[in-house]
Amino acid sequence: MRLLAGIIETDGKEQLLIIEDGIVRLFSVENEEQREEFAYYNLLKDRQLHLRNESVSGPGVFRFRYGPVTAGVREAGCFHLYTFGEKILHAGIDLSWKHRRMEDAFENKTSQQAVGLAESICSNFALSHSVAFTRAIENALDIKVDMGVQNWRNILLEVERIYNHLYVISKLASAAAQKVLASHLSSLFEEALRLNEILTGSRYLMGINHVGRLHHIPSLENMQHAITSYSLISKRFERLFVHSVNNANYMDRLHASGTLTADQAISMGLSGPSLRACGVKDDLNTTIGHLIQLPVITQNEGDALARMEVRAEELMNSCEYIINHLKISDAWNFNPDEDIEPFNQSGEGCGIANSPSGAIAYYVAINDGMITYARVFTPSYVGMNAAAFSLDEHIFTDFPFIFDSFGVHFSDAAR
Repeated sequence: MRLLAGIIETDGKEQLLIIEDGIVRLFSVENEEQREEFAYYNLLKDRQLHLRNESVSGPGVFRFRYGPVTAGVREAGCFHLYTFGEKILHAGIDLSWKHRRMEDAFENKTSQQAVGLAESICSNFALSHSVAFTRAIENALDIKVDMGVQNWRNILLEVERIYNHLYVISKLASAAAQKVLASHLSSLFEEALRLNEILTGSRYLMGINHVGRLHHIPSLENMQHAITSYSLISKRFERLFVHSVNNANYMDRLHASGTLTADQAISMGLSGPSLRACGVKDDLNTTIGHLIQLPVITQNEGDALARMEVRAEELMNSCEYIINHLKISDAWNFNPDEDIEPFNQSGEGCGIANSPSGAIAYYVAINDGMITYARVFTPSYVGMNAAAFSLDEHIFTDFPFIFDSFGVHFSDAAR
Protein backbone atom coordinates (compact mmCIF):
# COMPACT_ATOMS: atom_id res chain seq x y z
CA MET A 1 0.00 0.00 0.00
CA ARG A 2 0.95 3.65 -0.41
CA LEU A 3 1.07 5.66 2.80
CA LEU A 4 1.47 9.44 2.79
CA ALA A 5 3.74 10.11 5.74
CA GLY A 6 4.04 13.87 5.36
CA ILE A 7 4.25 16.93 3.16
CA ILE A 8 7.48 18.84 2.58
CA GLU A 9 7.45 22.48 1.47
CA THR A 10 10.77 24.03 0.47
CA ASP A 11 11.50 26.96 -1.84
CA GLY A 12 7.83 27.24 -2.69
CA LYS A 13 7.68 23.66 -3.92
CA GLU A 14 5.62 20.87 -2.43
CA GLN A 15 6.75 17.26 -2.14
CA LEU A 16 4.93 14.24 -0.81
CA LEU A 17 6.78 11.88 1.51
CA ILE A 18 5.34 8.49 0.58
CA ILE A 19 6.04 5.03 2.02
CA GLU A 20 5.56 2.17 -0.42
CA ASP A 21 6.92 -1.37 -0.29
CA GLY A 22 8.83 -0.46 2.85
CA ILE A 23 10.71 2.38 1.14
CA VAL A 24 10.22 6.09 1.74
CA ARG A 25 10.50 8.42 -1.25
CA LEU A 26 9.86 12.05 -2.13
CA PHE A 27 7.51 12.88 -5.00
CA SER A 28 7.16 16.39 -6.42
CA VAL A 29 3.53 17.47 -6.70
CA GLU A 30 2.70 17.96 -10.37
CA ASN A 31 -1.11 17.89 -10.31
CA GLU A 32 -4.13 17.87 -8.03
CA GLU A 33 -4.72 14.14 -8.54
CA GLN A 34 -1.61 13.38 -6.49
CA ARG A 35 -3.13 15.17 -3.53
CA GLU A 36 -6.57 13.68 -3.99
CA GLU A 37 -5.14 10.16 -3.77
CA PHE A 38 -4.89 10.62 0.00
CA ALA A 39 -8.06 11.54 1.88
CA TYR A 40 -5.99 12.80 4.82
CA TYR A 41 -3.84 15.13 2.69
CA ASN A 42 -5.34 18.29 4.23
CA LEU A 43 -4.84 16.93 7.75
CA LEU A 44 -1.11 16.55 7.15
CA LYS A 45 -0.90 19.76 5.12
CA ASP A 46 -2.50 21.96 7.79
CA ARG A 47 -0.89 20.22 10.79
CA GLN A 48 -3.39 21.82 13.13
CA LEU A 49 -2.88 21.42 16.86
CA HIS A 50 -6.64 21.42 17.46
CA LEU A 51 -7.99 18.25 15.90
CA ARG A 52 -11.70 17.89 15.10
CA ASN A 53 -12.31 21.39 16.42
CA GLU A 54 -15.95 21.55 15.32
CA SER A 55 -18.61 22.40 17.89
CA VAL A 56 -21.92 20.61 18.42
CA SER A 57 -25.15 22.23 19.53
CA GLY A 58 -28.59 20.98 20.51
CA PRO A 59 -30.97 20.69 23.45
CA GLY A 60 -28.95 20.19 26.61
CA VAL A 61 -25.63 19.79 24.76
CA PHE A 62 -22.56 21.25 26.44
CA ARG A 63 -18.81 21.00 26.02
CA PHE A 64 -17.02 19.00 28.69
CA ARG A 65 -13.33 19.90 28.89
CA TYR A 66 -11.16 17.02 30.05
CA GLY A 67 -7.57 18.00 30.75
CA PRO A 68 -4.85 19.16 30.38
CA VAL A 69 -3.98 17.87 33.86
CA THR A 70 -6.46 15.37 35.21
CA ALA A 71 -6.81 11.74 36.21
CA GLY A 72 -6.61 9.40 33.23
CA VAL A 73 -4.70 11.82 31.01
CA ARG A 74 -1.03 11.01 31.52
CA GLU A 75 0.34 13.91 29.48
CA ALA A 76 -0.50 17.58 29.10
CA GLY A 77 -3.30 17.41 26.57
CA CYS A 78 -6.93 18.40 26.46
CA PHE A 79 -10.09 16.72 25.18
CA HIS A 80 -13.20 18.66 24.20
CA LEU A 81 -16.15 16.31 24.56
CA TYR A 82 -19.62 17.42 23.49
CA THR A 83 -22.37 15.65 25.37
CA PHE A 84 -25.83 16.02 26.89
CA GLY A 85 -25.09 13.51 29.63
CA GLU A 86 -23.57 10.07 29.28
CA LYS A 87 -23.00 9.83 25.50
CA ILE A 88 -20.09 11.52 23.73
CA LEU A 89 -21.58 13.21 20.67
CA HIS A 90 -18.32 14.59 19.33
CA ALA A 91 -14.71 14.49 20.54
CA GLY A 92 -11.93 16.93 19.72
CA ILE A 93 -8.34 17.01 20.94
CA ASP A 94 -6.11 19.99 21.75
CA LEU A 95 -2.44 19.08 21.28
CA SER A 96 -1.05 22.56 21.86
CA TRP A 97 -0.07 21.93 25.47
CA LYS A 98 2.78 19.68 24.31
CA HIS A 99 3.83 21.66 21.23
CA ARG A 100 7.54 22.50 21.66
CA ARG A 101 8.53 23.49 18.10
CA MET A 102 10.94 20.58 17.98
CA GLU A 103 11.48 20.84 14.23
CA ASP A 104 12.81 24.38 14.63
CA ALA A 105 15.20 23.10 17.32
CA PHE A 106 16.95 20.87 14.75
CA GLU A 107 18.08 23.85 12.67
CA ASN A 108 21.73 24.90 12.93
CA LYS A 109 22.64 21.68 14.72
CA THR A 110 25.07 19.06 13.52
CA SER A 111 23.62 15.64 12.92
CA GLN A 112 25.44 14.32 15.98
CA GLN A 113 23.96 17.05 18.17
CA ALA A 114 20.45 16.49 16.83
CA VAL A 115 20.14 12.78 17.66
CA GLY A 116 19.32 13.61 21.27
CA LEU A 117 16.62 16.02 20.10
CA ALA A 118 14.99 13.27 18.06
CA GLU A 119 15.00 10.97 21.10
CA SER A 120 13.44 13.64 23.30
CA ILE A 121 10.31 14.08 21.16
CA CYS A 122 8.65 11.07 22.79
CA SER A 123 10.54 8.95 25.31
CA ASN A 124 8.37 5.87 24.68
CA PHE A 125 9.45 5.93 21.01
CA ALA A 126 12.95 7.31 21.60
CA LEU A 127 14.70 4.53 19.68
CA SER A 128 12.26 4.69 16.75
CA HIS A 129 12.73 8.45 16.45
CA SER A 130 16.49 8.05 16.67
CA VAL A 131 16.57 5.34 13.98
CA ALA A 132 14.28 7.25 11.59
CA PHE A 133 16.36 10.40 12.05
CA THR A 134 19.75 8.73 11.60
CA ARG A 135 18.49 6.89 8.51
CA ALA A 136 17.45 10.24 7.05
CA ILE A 137 20.91 11.68 7.74
CA GLU A 138 22.63 8.60 6.32
CA ASN A 139 20.51 8.76 3.17
CA ALA A 140 21.16 12.49 2.81
CA LEU A 141 24.92 12.11 3.08
CA ASP A 142 25.19 8.67 1.44
CA ILE A 143 26.72 7.12 4.55
CA LYS A 144 27.21 3.36 4.34
CA VAL A 145 26.06 1.63 7.51
CA ASP A 146 27.66 -1.58 8.72
CA MET A 147 25.33 -4.59 8.59
CA GLY A 148 25.96 -5.21 12.27
CA VAL A 149 24.64 -1.73 13.10
CA GLN A 150 21.56 -2.32 10.94
CA ASN A 151 20.87 -5.66 12.61
CA TRP A 152 21.19 -4.24 16.11
CA ARG A 153 18.89 -1.36 15.25
CA ASN A 154 16.28 -3.89 14.11
CA ILE A 155 16.68 -5.88 17.33
CA LEU A 156 16.37 -2.77 19.49
CA LEU A 157 13.26 -1.64 17.61
CA GLU A 158 11.66 -4.94 18.65
CA VAL A 159 12.89 -4.41 22.20
CA GLU A 160 11.09 -1.05 22.15
CA ARG A 161 7.98 -2.67 20.67
CA ILE A 162 7.81 -5.22 23.50
CA TYR A 163 7.80 -2.77 26.39
CA ASN A 164 5.43 -0.38 24.60
CA HIS A 165 2.94 -3.13 23.82
CA LEU A 166 3.10 -4.33 27.42
CA TYR A 167 2.42 -0.77 28.55
CA VAL A 168 -0.62 -0.33 26.26
CA ILE A 169 -2.13 -3.71 27.11
CA SER A 170 -1.66 -3.12 30.85
CA LYS A 171 -3.45 0.24 30.51
CA LEU A 172 -6.33 -1.44 28.68
CA ALA A 173 -6.66 -4.04 31.43
CA SER A 174 -6.65 -1.33 34.08
CA ALA A 175 -9.20 0.81 32.21
CA ALA A 176 -11.49 -2.22 31.90
CA ALA A 177 -11.27 -2.80 35.68
CA GLN A 178 -9.14 -5.96 35.36
CA LYS A 179 -6.92 -4.99 38.27
CA VAL A 180 -5.21 -8.36 38.85
CA LEU A 181 -4.40 -8.73 35.15
CA ALA A 182 -3.19 -5.12 35.03
CA SER A 183 -0.87 -5.74 38.00
CA HIS A 184 0.71 -8.79 36.35
CA LEU A 185 1.16 -6.89 33.07
CA SER A 186 2.67 -3.92 34.89
CA SER A 187 5.15 -6.30 36.48
CA LEU A 188 6.14 -7.58 33.02
CA PHE A 189 6.44 -4.00 31.78
CA GLU A 190 8.85 -3.20 34.61
CA GLU A 191 10.79 -6.39 33.85
CA ALA A 192 11.10 -5.31 30.22
CA LEU A 193 12.44 -1.87 31.25
CA ARG A 194 15.02 -3.48 33.56
CA LEU A 195 16.07 -5.75 30.72
CA ASN A 196 16.46 -2.68 28.48
CA GLU A 197 18.90 -1.25 31.01
CA ILE A 198 20.87 -4.48 31.23
CA LEU A 199 21.17 -4.67 27.44
CA THR A 200 21.84 -1.01 26.66
CA GLY A 201 22.38 0.94 29.86
CA SER A 202 19.11 2.84 29.36
CA ARG A 203 15.60 1.86 30.44
CA TYR A 204 14.12 3.78 27.50
CA LEU A 205 16.87 2.93 24.98
CA MET A 206 18.29 6.45 24.84
CA GLY A 207 21.84 7.33 23.86
CA ILE A 208 22.41 4.03 22.05
CA ASN A 209 21.97 4.85 18.38
CA HIS A 210 23.97 7.40 16.39
CA VAL A 211 24.63 8.39 12.81
CA GLY A 212 26.36 5.45 11.12
CA ARG A 213 27.11 3.62 14.34
CA LEU A 214 26.01 2.51 17.80
CA HIS A 215 27.39 3.59 21.15
CA HIS A 216 26.80 0.30 22.91
CA ILE A 217 26.61 -3.40 22.12
CA PRO A 218 25.65 -5.83 24.92
CA SER A 219 28.21 -8.30 26.16
CA LEU A 220 27.78 -11.98 25.30
CA GLU A 221 26.82 -12.57 28.93
CA ASN A 222 24.04 -9.99 28.72
CA MET A 223 22.89 -11.43 25.40
CA GLN A 224 22.50 -14.84 27.05
CA HIS A 225 20.62 -13.20 29.90
CA ALA A 226 18.31 -11.53 27.36
CA ILE A 227 17.61 -14.82 25.57
CA THR A 228 16.46 -16.37 28.85
CA SER A 229 14.56 -13.28 29.99
CA TYR A 230 12.62 -12.71 26.75
CA SER A 231 11.68 -16.37 26.69
CA LEU A 232 10.23 -16.02 30.20
CA ILE A 233 8.46 -12.74 29.35
CA SER A 234 6.87 -14.35 26.30
CA LYS A 235 5.71 -17.41 28.23
CA ARG A 236 4.34 -15.38 31.13
CA PHE A 237 2.56 -12.98 28.80
CA GLU A 238 1.06 -15.79 26.73
CA ARG A 239 -0.45 -17.36 29.85
CA LEU A 240 -1.92 -14.00 30.87
CA PHE A 241 -3.22 -13.35 27.36
CA VAL A 242 -4.91 -16.75 27.06
CA HIS A 243 -6.49 -16.24 30.47
CA SER A 244 -7.67 -12.72 29.59
CA VAL A 245 -9.42 -13.67 26.34
CA ASN A 246 -11.46 -16.20 28.30
CA ASN A 247 -12.68 -13.43 30.60
CA ALA A 248 -16.09 -12.51 29.16
CA ASN A 249 -16.33 -9.26 31.12
CA TYR A 250 -12.97 -8.03 29.81
CA MET A 251 -13.75 -9.02 26.23
CA ASP A 252 -17.17 -7.35 26.37
CA ARG A 253 -15.60 -4.05 27.42
CA LEU A 254 -13.20 -4.01 24.47
CA HIS A 255 -15.35 -5.67 21.83
CA ALA A 256 -17.07 -3.23 19.40
CA SER A 257 -15.54 -0.24 21.20
CA GLY A 258 -13.98 2.45 19.03
CA THR A 259 -14.55 0.47 15.83
CA LEU A 260 -13.01 1.63 12.55
CA THR A 261 -13.52 0.05 9.15
CA ALA A 262 -10.60 -0.66 6.84
CA ASP A 263 -11.67 2.20 4.56
CA GLN A 264 -11.86 4.61 7.47
CA ALA A 265 -8.43 3.58 8.77
CA ILE A 266 -6.86 4.05 5.34
CA SER A 267 -8.61 7.38 4.78
CA MET A 268 -7.24 8.64 8.12
CA GLY A 269 -3.65 7.70 7.31
CA LEU A 270 -3.26 5.15 10.10
CA SER A 271 -0.37 2.70 10.18
CA GLY A 272 0.89 0.14 12.66
CA PRO A 273 -1.40 -1.89 14.95
CA SER A 274 -4.36 0.47 14.51
CA LEU A 275 -4.36 -0.14 10.75
CA ARG A 276 -3.55 -3.84 10.93
CA ALA A 277 -6.42 -4.33 13.40
CA CYS A 278 -8.73 -3.40 10.51
CA GLY A 279 -7.38 -6.21 8.34
CA VAL A 280 -5.02 -4.03 6.29
CA LYS A 281 -1.39 -5.06 5.90
CA ASP A 282 1.20 -2.31 5.74
CA ASP A 283 4.79 -2.54 4.53
CA LEU A 284 6.52 -1.35 7.68
CA ASN A 285 8.17 -4.69 8.48
CA THR A 286 10.16 -4.32 5.26
CA THR A 287 11.50 -0.84 6.01
CA ILE A 288 14.97 -2.42 6.13
CA GLY A 289 16.23 -5.94 5.51
CA HIS A 290 15.78 -8.44 8.33
CA LEU A 291 17.84 -11.56 8.78
CA ILE A 292 14.66 -13.25 9.95
CA GLN A 293 11.44 -11.81 8.55
CA LEU A 294 8.71 -10.83 10.99
CA PRO A 295 5.14 -11.90 10.17
CA VAL A 296 2.50 -9.21 9.70
CA ILE A 297 -0.26 -9.65 12.29
CA THR A 298 -3.77 -8.55 11.38
CA GLN A 299 -7.28 -8.70 12.80
CA ASN A 300 -10.47 -7.76 11.02
CA GLU A 301 -12.82 -6.23 13.59
CA GLY A 302 -11.09 -2.83 13.86
CA ASP A 303 -12.13 -2.29 17.48
CA ALA A 304 -10.23 -1.85 20.75
CA LEU A 305 -10.14 -5.63 21.18
CA ALA A 306 -8.60 -6.15 17.75
CA ARG A 307 -5.98 -3.48 18.42
CA MET A 308 -5.11 -5.25 21.69
CA GLU A 309 -4.91 -8.65 20.00
CA VAL A 310 -2.60 -7.35 17.27
CA ARG A 311 -0.26 -5.92 19.90
CA ALA A 312 -0.35 -9.14 21.90
CA GLU A 313 0.63 -11.30 18.91
CA GLU A 314 3.32 -8.82 17.88
CA LEU A 315 4.74 -8.81 21.39
CA MET A 316 5.24 -12.58 21.37
CA ASN A 317 6.65 -12.51 17.83
CA SER A 318 9.10 -9.78 18.82
CA CYS A 319 10.35 -11.89 21.74
CA GLU A 320 10.95 -14.82 19.39
CA TYR A 321 12.62 -12.54 16.85
CA ILE A 322 15.07 -11.18 19.44
CA ILE A 323 15.87 -14.64 20.83
CA ASN A 324 16.59 -16.06 17.37
CA HIS A 325 18.81 -13.12 16.45
CA LEU A 326 20.77 -13.07 19.68
CA LYS A 327 21.62 -16.74 19.25
CA ILE A 328 23.65 -15.82 16.15
CA SER A 329 24.77 -12.35 17.23
CA ASP A 330 28.28 -13.45 18.26
CA ALA A 331 29.06 -13.51 14.52
CA TRP A 332 28.54 -9.76 14.30
CA ASN A 333 31.96 -8.48 15.23
CA PHE A 334 32.33 -4.75 14.78
CA ASN A 335 33.33 -1.72 16.80
CA PRO A 336 30.11 -0.15 18.07
CA ASP A 337 31.63 3.31 18.50
CA GLU A 338 34.09 3.36 15.63
CA ASP A 339 35.38 6.83 14.82
CA ILE A 340 33.67 8.43 11.84
CA GLU A 341 34.89 11.50 10.03
CA PRO A 342 32.91 14.69 10.72
CA PHE A 343 29.98 15.10 8.36
CA ASN A 344 30.66 18.31 6.44
CA GLN A 345 28.75 17.39 3.30
CA SER A 346 25.43 18.70 2.03
CA GLY A 347 22.32 16.87 0.93
CA GLU A 348 18.71 16.01 1.68
CA GLY A 349 17.20 12.72 2.69
CA CYS A 350 14.39 10.94 4.45
CA GLY A 351 14.18 7.93 6.71
CA ILE A 352 11.54 5.84 8.44
CA ALA A 353 11.20 3.45 11.34
CA ASN A 354 8.48 0.98 12.27
CA SER A 355 7.64 2.27 15.74
CA PRO A 356 5.33 0.38 18.14
CA SER A 357 2.38 2.50 16.96
CA GLY A 358 3.20 2.97 13.28
CA ALA A 359 5.44 4.81 10.84
CA ILE A 360 7.79 7.53 12.05
CA ALA A 361 9.34 9.50 9.20
CA TYR A 362 11.97 12.24 9.03
CA TYR A 363 13.07 14.60 6.30
CA VAL A 364 16.29 16.59 6.69
CA ALA A 365 18.22 19.07 4.59
CA ILE A 366 21.91 19.57 5.41
CA ASN A 367 24.35 22.26 4.28
CA ASP A 368 28.06 21.90 5.12
CA GLY A 369 27.26 19.51 7.94
CA MET A 370 24.58 21.68 9.54
CA ILE A 371 20.87 20.88 9.49
CA THR A 372 19.01 23.70 7.75
CA TYR A 373 15.53 22.16 7.63
CA ALA A 374 13.82 19.24 9.32
CA ARG A 375 10.34 17.76 9.37
CA VAL A 376 9.04 15.01 11.62
CA PHE A 377 5.94 12.90 10.94
CA THR A 378 4.58 10.64 13.64
CA PRO A 379 1.89 7.95 14.02
CA SER A 380 0.42 9.71 17.04
CA TYR A 381 -0.72 12.72 15.00
CA VAL A 382 -3.04 10.80 12.69
CA GLY A 383 -3.69 8.36 15.53
CA MET A 384 -5.02 11.14 17.77
CA ASN A 385 -7.41 12.20 15.04
CA ALA A 386 -8.63 8.62 14.60
CA ALA A 387 -8.94 8.10 18.35
CA ALA A 388 -11.09 11.21 18.68
CA PHE A 389 -13.28 10.07 15.77
CA SER A 390 -13.75 6.62 17.28
CA LEU A 391 -14.99 8.13 20.58
CA ASP A 392 -18.08 9.60 18.93
CA GLU A 393 -21.35 7.96 20.01
CA HIS A 394 -19.71 6.07 22.87
CA ILE A 395 -20.35 6.62 26.57
CA PHE A 396 -17.86 8.14 28.99
CA THR A 397 -16.93 4.83 30.62
CA ASP A 398 -15.67 3.63 27.23
CA PHE A 399 -13.34 6.60 26.90
CA PRO A 400 -10.13 5.26 28.56
CA PHE A 401 -9.78 1.94 26.81
CA ILE A 402 -10.81 3.31 23.41
CA PHE A 403 -8.19 6.05 23.62
CA ASP A 404 -5.49 3.82 25.14
CA SER A 405 -5.99 1.17 22.46
CA PHE A 406 -4.47 3.45 19.83
CA GLY A 407 -1.14 3.69 21.71
CA VAL A 408 -0.72 7.39 20.94
CA HIS A 409 1.08 10.13 22.88
CA PHE A 410 0.53 13.88 23.02
CA SER A 411 4.27 14.59 22.91
CA ASP A 412 4.65 12.45 19.78
CA ALA A 413 1.66 14.08 18.08
CA ALA A 414 2.39 17.73 18.93
CA ARG A 415 6.18 17.61 18.47
